[in-house]
Amino acid sequence: MTNQYLAIDLGSHSIKALVGVPEVGGWKVVMPVLRKSKGIKFGEIEDVEAVAEEVDNLLREIEGLMKGTRFKSIVIGINSPKIDIHLSKGTSVVSRADGIISEEDKKRAEKAAQAFALNTNRSLIQTVFRDYLIDGTSKVKNPVGLNGLRLEAEALLIDVFSPVVKNIDLLKEAIGLNNATKVILAYAGAELALSNQDKEVGALALDLGASTTSMAVYENGELLDLKVFPLGGNNITSDIAIGLKTSIDTAEEIKIKEGIASVKKVNRGENFDLNDYFNEVEEGTKISKKFLAEIIEARLVEIFDAASERLKQISKFQKLAGGVVLYGGGAKMNFVKELAKEKFKLPVRLVKPEIEWYKENPDPTFVGVLGLMDLKMKSLEVPALEGTSTLGNAWDFIKRLFSW
Repeated sequence: MTNQYLAIDLGSHSIKALVGVPEVGGWKVVMPVLRKSKGIKFGEIEDVEAVAEEVDNLLREIEGLMKGTRFKSIVIGINSPKIDIHLSKGTSVVSRADGIISEEDKKRAEKAAQAFALNTNRSLIQTVFRDYLIDGTSKVKNPVGLNGLRLEAEALLIDVFSPVVKNIDLLKEAIGLNNATKVILAYAGAELALSNQDKEVGALALDLGASTTSMAVYENGELLDLKVFPLGGNNITSDIAIGLKTSIDTAEEIKIKEGIASVKKVNRGENFDLNDYFNEVEEGTKISKKFLAEIIEARLVEIFDAASERLKQISKFQKLAGGVVLYGGGAKMNFVKELAKEKFKLPVRLVKPEIEWYKENPDPTFVGVLGLMDLKMKSLEVPALEGTSTLGNAWDFIKRLFSW
């Protein structure tokens, strides 16, 4: 089978992969795979050999269940706190004598926008083209076919610390995936998590991961900002382990089974028996659920405050009519939506992507890898009138995104 595609999310808690195939009107998930992570911290590969072993086992698992699988294309997500974003503009002079802007004029302006001098040890991973300005006055989404003398392309350039990319390339080489492309995971997840209306009126997509929290801000149909913080669910687990004097594994289990994100939502006098999870304490050792919630809420508030501060920096705090959309493992915490609403002072909801597989398997930890696959599949689309519509322009951009 040669029409299968593979998307991989190298998470700090787990490695998630999807096998997908295109079909009429879209695509479908053929197989999801989930493995415990090794050698990954803060979304970055620290031990290439350990990660290569796990990914190789993942590929063998797929091969064992789907004999003769040969992936037509593979996409790997990058999710590091060392990601940065820059606004850049590039200009081209319209070449035709009649002033009609051609596809070539557009590409020259885009190339000029990408000619941005990055700092040492930074690698450009992705370019998101936002708008085109004709003769300094008319802003459009797709300038091809319109009249003008000078065309300016506006783009967001997303780059990352080069050693992060180098380790992914070493991983690709170690397991024979040299043809795999790299895409910013926070961008892919947000593209799927937010509806077109969200992106138009303004919204924040927030991925509450194990060791990172990623945010992407949209408005007027455009990506405005993207940031990855080195804070996540693992910090909560560590805080619980310290507060309750248990092992990390025990703290993780307690977080999942007993955790509540908001102290206000804990019933008075509610507790649980620590001995049910940790047999190194005396029988009947009761732990107040309010105390546990205080530990969890304090760290979540720190995460939400970091995102709120970023929104203030770009003058969008409390100004996004589409509100906040949560996904990632942290989105499964009881009452996290209510706490986020209180802190962001905006409408908050959990992600509900229009993917049939997700409707049957609503796990928000898979949204990032689903976003990777969705971008990949959309890059296969060929619009009937390329360059003459907003939709065509979007497909054209996504196709370029995967041409690196």
